[in-house]
Amino acid sequence: MNDDYFYQTDNIPPIDVEQMQDFLDNPPLLCGDEDCPRNYEGTYCRCITTVFKHETHYKHYLGLIKVKVESAFVDLIQKNNNLPSK
Repeated sequence: MNDDYFYQTDNIPPIDVEQMQDFLDNPPLLCGDEDCPRNYEGTYCRCITTVFKHETHYKHYLGLIKVKVESAFVDLIQKNNNLPSK
């Protein structure tokens, strides 16, 4: 598997904000195949390196997912705190 473009450090393409929003709304699914070809370090399978244009895009996406999950927890806690006591 050729991962050179996924990891290259020159001419990193800009992050497509609309694409990231689409990924947040409809997360890309991994194939789940243990034999899916992995990169040289064994970190990312082809499912990731073909969906995201660059490693920085994937890391940005993971950061967005983290914020989304944390925000959902905060909303849930606030919602529970606003419920009347029994």
